[in-house]
Amino acid sequence: MFSWTEIAKTGDRFTDFAPYAASVNDAGTVAFQAALRGGGTGVFTGNGGAVAEVPGPDRLAGVTSHPDLNGFGATSFYADLPGGGQSVFLVVDGRLQTIADTRGPFASIGPLGPTMSEAGTVAFRADNTAGVSGIFAGDVAALATVADTDGPWSCFHGLPVINGDDVVFRADRKDGVQGIYAGRGGAIRTIAETGGLFETLALFPSVDDDGTVAFAATLRAGGAGIFTMDEGRNTRTIETDGAYESYRGALISGAGEVVRIATPRGGSLGLFAGPDPEADRILALGDELLGSAVEDLASNPVSVNAAGQVAIRAKLTDGRQFVLRADPVG
Repeated sequence: MFSWTEIAKTGDRFTDFAPYAASVNDAGTVAFQAALRGGGTGVFTGNGGAVAEVPGPDRLAGVTSHPDLNGFGATSFYADLPGGGQSVFLVVDGRLQTIADTRGPFASIGPLGPTMSEAGTVAFRADNTAGVSGIFAGDVAALATVADTDGPWSCFHGLPVINGDDVVFRADRKDGVQGIYAGRGGAIRTIAETGGLFETLALFPSVDDDGTVAFAATLRAGGAGIFTMDEGRNTRTIETDGAYESYRGALISGAGEVVRIATPRGGSLGLFAGPDPEADRILALGDELLGSAVEDLASNPVSVNAAGQVAIRAKLTDGRQFVLRADPVG
């Protein structure tokens, strides 16, 4: 169901792509973080041909997240600052711009990485100097708090995923309830919470271009599955307790197709485009690949686009690392 496009590999230029995932925009351009053989780290983009370096990170102490990129070529990422500190950066037309940093009200940026809308708004996690953790969104002109631990939440997980004006995030409430929420214009709506249908919610929800949220969860009645919630707040079960013994996450494409991060019964963790672990297999641990076998792989909610292409960071048992794009066939 998928063909492979090699974006980058370790060797003469790059020494390491770990630990961050790669992202892909709707044009199929993949962005990734890499350590350079000559020292330092950078942000790079490719589409199967020459790999281009995003200007700006070379002036920083080190890139500390995956990069996200939109359809206009803008790129966002976290980085350490020369002399100490952390920042969220946006690169537009080759210009490095600061969204937020620890020289202002923030004590730390992250963890994990930012996400970005087509309009260039960046969503990210951070802690402020008063010890409050939060989800924030903005650009170089303005920054807004989406949610923070001054409110009903005790902590946040995974990536805040932005789609237009909505920022979808996974959080735990102070009363112990786990939830997935969407923030817009200062208002918060509930996508899903534990206590009714769900026993636990996975840490990485994702959202498509129409606002449908996909997530993995375990059920109070037993078992686990992949679910979606649309803008009308209708929950749809994609699958439960079929050929997979566990689900770690769900990556929803811009067109609404769902990639499972799951473990088949008797198999290994991997990425699957449907309910059949063999027919719908994209890549899993232990699979043969490029003359070796897969030892490690990573994708997250920024790693799938509207066409269903999936960006994957893979490490092979022979030590080589690759940034790949899985392209749907047919």
